[in-house]
Amino acid sequence: MIRVLALVLGLLGQGALADAQVPAAADGRLAHILQRGSLIVGVKTDYPPWGMLDAEGTIIGLEPDLAQLLAERLGVGLELVPVTASNRLARLEQGVVDVVIATMGDTATRRAQSGLLQPSYYSSGVVAYVPADSPYQSWADLRGQPVCMTQGAYYNRTLEETYGVAGQYFPANREAKMALSFGRCVAWAFDDTALVQRVLANPEDGYTVMQDRILVTPWAVAVARSDREASLGRFVSAMIGEWHSAGTLLALERKWQIGESAYLQGLNKVWSTPGACLRGADGLPPACQGAPPFAAHEDPRAPPDWMTRLRDHTGIDVLVLHEAYTRGRLAQGLGMTLALSATAILGALTVGLLLGMMDAALQRRGVWGQVLLLPQKLLVTLARMTPPILQMYIVFFGLGGVLAQSAIITPGAFATAALILSLYAGSTNAVLISHALAQERAVYPDAGVWSLLPHAFQRAYDGLVATCVNIVKAAGMASAIALAELVSTVNLIVSEGGDVATFMNGLLVFYFLLMLGVLWLFRLLRRWIVGSEA
Repeated sequence: MIRVLALVLGLLGQGALADAQVPAAADGRLAHILQRGSLIVGVKTDYPPWGMLDAEGTIIGLEPDLAQLLAERLGVGLELVPVTASNRLARLEQGVVDVVIATMGDTATRRAQSGLLQPSYYSSGVVAYVPADSPYQSWADLRGQPVCMTQGAYYNRTLEETYGVAGQYFPANREAKMALSFGRCVAWAFDDTALVQRVLANPEDGYTVMQDRILVTPWAVAVARSDREASLGRFVSAMIGEWHSAGTLLALERKWQIGESAYLQGLNKVWSTPGACLRGADGLPPACQGAPPFAAHEDPRAPPDWMTRLRDHTGIDVLVLHEAYTRGRLAQGLGMTLALSATAILGALTVGLLLGMMDAALQRRGVWGQVLLLPQKLLVTLARMTPPILQMYIVFFGLGGVLAQSAIITPGAFATAALILSLYAGSTNAVLISHALAQERAVYPDAGVWSLLPHAFQRAYDGLVATCVNIVKAAGMASAIALAELVSTVNLIVSEGGDVATFMNGLLVFYFLLMLGVLWLFRLLRRWIVGSEA
């Protein structure tokens, strides 16, 4: 009896306060980490003070501190790898990192994708970051308004579907903040933890956060899905429990001047109670896990049979497209790419014709003609020699921001991208057409520019086609800065369980067919020109 009582008391005493131990017989990823002698942890670098860069470029913050505690307990070195909201789980499942501690909201969808661990170690809600004098003070005010969002955030879809905002997607927080500053959006929707700290650290910036906090969600540390129940997952989960019971997380809040949160205080109280957080066959008691995960969006309708058969027989998985929201977003992204490509091709041909004909006409005007051509030559040289992605960045975040802040005009993202691609490809077309006209004039010296143009077009045909096909490729670059609809949609699909290979290969096929379509249209145009001459 005494032995049984002692065993029970021992178990109760170890409920939360016992140190997490490195297993003597590690398996899976943990065995590889110990053999390698280093732990690789994915962390944020744009989320102060949880993860950021110091003046020397070193990654520091509350979450890197947690990563260091893991490495020290394992007795190995630490390597920190920057991750973003859109790539952190992919990096984890690809084996690029061993563990992710990167302000990641715990959602039912992410639990199905990767090895999210319990208990949670923090929590956050969603607020809107707005100018201090903004008329938008609630989510109801933001319905139908353009709101900057960071790609990969779990709440983006809910904000669009439930709260009715018009999401404007950007690859990282820096770009989202810049877009807000330059008038691209009326607000930036993001985690309250980060935005409140930004306001406190930069009171002179003239921004504030709305008091309306929604979609409160716990944060989870993650390992690969295959390691959730293996040695690594069990060890990291035990370490998180130790951080709660020992008050480590509260101490780190004080270190980084965040202020103790009620969420961590509550978990510290529970985990500090002997025997309260014993792990059973069903895992930890609910009170020890923290808040429940963010509920996944579920479509009550089952996907059609043909989608299931397609996946089972070919491996092509398009099941996520049975939802109207996802289909609509993908159609919008593809449609935007088609529209941008078509507009830029027409613009490039127009710019090329105008500048090429101007050059041909003024070349015969002597000295004054050469003087008048100087601005044209400068424009052509700058547009041709400056990479289009750099031009977009300068115009979108530089010139566009100055115009927006001066209240002169806020150039649209589509118009900006179309103009830059038109000038970039149009300048090359201008050189091709100018040279072709010069060659035609050598054969027909007395002919006018307009009469020489059909023959010049045929002479420059191959070069014009190559330039316009390249526009289709360059249109994809616009997704990196100005038009993120297609990229953000693919990220959304993958984050909700879509098959990466299916959708990446699908995009390749889409762009291949688009280029074939461009070639076919140019052949029709050439036949029309030849036929009109006959």
